[in-house]
Amino acid sequence: MIQRNYNRIFRATLATIFTLILFSNCKILQGPDLTKIQVGMTKAQVIQKLGKPDAIVAAKKYQEGILEIYEYNTPQLENPVDSASGLRQYWLHFFNDELQEWGTKRNYSPREYDHYYEKYRRRH
Repeated sequence: MIQRNYNRIFRATLATIFTLILFSNCKILQGPDLTKIQVGMTKAQVIQKLGKPDAIVAAKKYQEGILEIYEYNTPQLENPVDSASGLRQYWLHFFNDELQEWGTKRNYSPREYDHYYEKYRRRH
């Protein structure tokens, strides 16, 4: 009798754990909602809306300010050609702590940091 109660408790605990893992993975599979951000937001506001970035791709100091590029990954199961990992990578460009633009990684090149700087500094 006692063994049956332990088995029931054990199965119920496993079912609860499995359900929690399933629901938490659904959130992970969605990735960040980029519709929540807009140009002009600060890094803190973006992080509040999207969470911490998956990577900080670059940070470079110039005379008029600092250029930083954050990377967020989102699963793109319908188009696995974007990357070998099956993730679409978005780069968010900040200049002096202000979001200037964002887009998929394939639209941007690290060799062009100075170009981005020249483009953004004219806006300030």
